Amino acid sequence: MTRQIQLLRLDQQSLRELLAMAIDEADPDETMPPMVGAPGWTPMRQAAFIGFFEPMLAGLQGPKRTVLYGIKVDGLMAGFIRMSLTDRPGVVETGMWMGRTWRGLGAGKAALTELLHEAARNRIHTVVADTTPENKAAIGVLRKLGATIRESDKIYAEISIGPAYAGDLDK
Repeated sequence: MTRQIQLLRLDQQSLRELLAMAIDEADPDETMPPMVGAPGWTPMRQAAFIGFFEPMLAGLQGPKRTVLYGIKVDGLMAGFIRMSLTDRPGVVETGMWMGRTWRGLGAGKAALTELLHEAARNRIHTVVADTTPENKAAIGVLRKLGATIRESDKIYAEISIGPAYAGDLDK
């Protein structure tokens, strides 16, 4: 069965949809920076989730210089992927998270591929990412998409956006 995977630029409503899915599918520390307090999705952590991601809704010109997309699989919220400007012209940084149910279905690779197309439409030439050596799934996706990988205590990846992603720039 072929799954339909799409990126949806998040807004207030879809951010709350993402939170609802995260509550069912993840530990809070998987989705945002860790915080002190009781474990689990307490009201304080739910508010922190909204507070952390809400400034990203303003996009690349906003205060976080980040655009946040929901990843939908067959019409259901499955995770998020972001694209953040760096201090290097033409270079953005990305990161993503998928709910447990949606991992291993190819949605991460499809979402990153779509993000590369979106970056090309925004005249970006390089996308960088970092992860931990334990995150074999992310490393595998980055390698499949042609990333140059540098390993140390973290994994650093760089994807050059070439003609394969820039094909629809003039449309």
